[in-house]
Amino acid sequence: ITRYDLGREKFLERVWDWKRRYGDRIISQLKKLGSSCDWSRERFTMDEGCSKAVREVFVSLYEKGLIYRGNRIINWCPKCRTALSDAEVEYEEQAGHFWHIRYPIAGSDDYVIVATTRPETMLGDTGVAVSPKDHDKDKFVGAKVMLPIMDREIPIFSDFYVDAGFGSGFVKVTPAHDPNDFAMGERHGLEKINIFDETAHVVEGYGQ
Repeated sequence: ITRYDLGREKFLERVWDWKRRYGDRIISQLKKLGSSCDWSRERFTMDEGCSKAVREVFVSLYEKGLIYRGNRIINWCPKCRTALSDAEVEYEEQAGHFWHIRYPIAGSDDYVIVATTRPETMLGDTGVAVSPKDHDKDKFVGAKVMLPIMDREIPIFSDFYVDAGFGSGFVKVTPAHDPNDFAMGERHGLEKINIFDETAHVVEGYGQ
């Protein structure tokens, strides 16, 4: 069964049951190693005192403007429907293929050619980037193109992340689906459109 079959309360009961059965394994191992700690002062992260202290500190830092809450790119497992830490992700290189797509310039018969290995994410494009070192493309900066399929008008801008010699030199930017694109989106105030639901299926209307 899954946590969805159990429901939140029953799932939490299972978690605490697991903690009661296995939560002291690391402490037992430390004791066997001969660690001479004052075990009477042992604390668990979710102890009431610890939890209250963490909340107090976070609220205090937030009220002082020292921390803020915002959306960020995460590793998401569509099968388990949960976030994964960077430490849990295994990367592997795969042979890619360039797709060349024409993005019409708004109000013109001209177009730019975007080369991408991820054409499926173009539904969430909110910008096209060029390198500030690629002066042949200076004339396009500030113009807008029409995103194919979506018929969405998006800007062309320059950003130091873009490698002028890679692909066509025009890079589609999908801030909600790539960490580097997210960073460019933050720098240039681009909209972030998530085109997938929790199970990695494209949402109705191609974006949320």
